[in-house]
Amino acid sequence: MTLIVERLSHADAFEKLVPEWEALDARLTPRTPFTSPTWNQIWWKYLARREGLRNDEFFVHAVRDSGRLVAVAPLMRTHQPAFGPLRLCKLQFFGTDPSLTEIRGVICEVERQGEVVAALIDYFAASNGDWELFKWSGIRLDGGGHKKLASLGYTRTERILPDYVKSLPGSWEELHAKLSNNTRKSLRKGYEFIDRDGHKISLRVTDRDTELGDAIERFFILHAARSRASEMTSHRDNFTEEKHRDFLREVARSLAARGVLRVFQLEIDGEIAATRIAFALGGELYLYFSGYDPKWRKYGVMTTLMVETIKWAIEHGFAFINLSTGKDLSKLRWKPTEISFQDIVQSSPSIRGRLALRADLWIRRRRRDAIPE
Repeated sequence: MTLIVERLSHADAFEKLVPEWEALDARLTPRTPFTSPTWNQIWWKYLARREGLRNDEFFVHAVRDSGRLVAVAPLMRTHQPAFGPLRLCKLQFFGTDPSLTEIRGVICEVERQGEVVAALIDYFAASNGDWELFKWSGIRLDGGGHKKLASLGYTRTERILPDYVKSLPGSWEELHAKLSNNTRKSLRKGYEFIDRDGHKISLRVTDRDTELGDAIERFFILHAARSRASEMTSHRDNFTEEKHRDFLREVARSLAARGVLRVFQLEIDGEIAATRIAFALGGELYLYFSGYDPKWRKYGVMTTLMVETIKWAIEHGFAFINLSTGKDLSKLRWKPTEISFQDIVQSSPSIRGRLALRADLWIRRRRRDAIPE
């Protein structure tokens, strides 16, 4: 059966697609907040660029099989610069934040990604005079999409992004017994040091609209405090811009109203020492950004918060916890399953497209080389 690709004419067309999109989103695994219509609608509202250097044009497409929605491609057509003879046109997915949307790309079940990507390639090949680069994101290495793109002669792999998902057993004791000796010792130390110094800890989980505002604002403070802490591994403050904070505030309100948002807070002697935002998506819990007060760092409060969060997830019947993207020891210690996503840049077969692909690679290398050691 041939898949049918259709373009949404403008942002208002989101609303008509929402019921079908939500049904599609509920069938995905692992679940993330970034595939929901709520996230994408609010992203376009706050973070689409409309400026002289870049102009993002709404270019969302739906893919159907016998009338049933099987995929959404939340695309935009980015013109850079916005006008003039040297203007370059790139097709890319919502999520150029650059890090608020941790995973972006075609929204479909992994089993269908190959045929969906093939349908989109064929569809956009008919209009390759309208674009020079197509920046594919979120292509699963265990799906068929990357094989289809690899078969094209004018692509370049930009990055591979790992995501870590942990299957949860029926009890904390069962999970704890399977961890390494070093990990169990590390987890125990945080509790022992807190107890030794006479402090009391507790976990607060916020999911109500009435408490949400304070929890999000406290998150911004602790996230920024962590990024400014000296003599520690550098962490970027992802919410320095007001539009980024406004974006998360509206996402939080919208998803809290649907029972999706959770804000985990570790309290020490009644003071919030660490916090993390999470999204409860069916039987899966996605862990988003975090922050903590550096004055409590000697107690390993983020590790303790993670332990308390996992215990809470098990007690509340979650089957999986998504530790989010990026490879680091704090995730690997839990012995999770790694799911790899690939970003691939495709050029149109035109001379202009192939030159644009080379220029894009050169620019990326210059930016990488400019980053200090």
